[in-house]
Amino acid sequence: DIASTGELLVGETGRLDRLISDLLDLARAGAVDFRLSPANVDLASIGNAAAEAWRLRCEREGLVFQSDLTSTPAISHVDATRVRQVIDNLMENAVRVTPVGGIIKLSVFDGFDTHTIVIDDNGPGLTDDDLSIAFQPAVLHSRYRGLRAVGTGLGLALVGRLADRMGGSATAAHSPLGGAQFIVEFPAATASDSAD
Repeated sequence: DIASTGELLVGETGRLDRLISDLLDLARAGAVDFRLSPANVDLASIGNAAAEAWRLRCEREGLVFQSDLTSTPAISHVDATRVRQVIDNLMENAVRVTPVGGIIKLSVFDGFDTHTIVIDDNGPGLTDDDLSIAFQPAVLHSRYRGLRAVGTGLGLALVGRLADRMGGSATAAHSPLGGAQFIVEFPAATASDSAD
């Protein structure tokens, strides 16, 4: 039983490490002195880098990865590391709930005033009631614990806080793929942003 006990301990240690990291990030995101390093960055470039990493992860998990990434720059005045954290948190959730053979899609769209990151899956999805509370800490976690694979319960709350702190927004919807859709919008950079 040593090998199976070791695997269990490693898995639980990883879960607790993610929980502590999420708690710390969530606390920092709500703090007045939460540090961001905003700059004019290309969300399409961040999306491309994320797509390469998550394509491989999805293949390992037996999932179909799709992407729809704008070929034109989508410049926003945001913290590039935190934007990637937002994408990674949403992708991690999608991988967790999507059954083997299912589809996960990462999209980045450029717009005139707003640039948009969208993650879709064809997992179990969310109810209409879930959509309004999706970014509240641990609410979906407590609703679905024991019914489907859940994380720490803080990842979506962190996504919402980070988007807000960077001047954007995060919303949940029903995906055309049949599961959940998460939409994160950031304002397009302006001339005054580049002067900062």
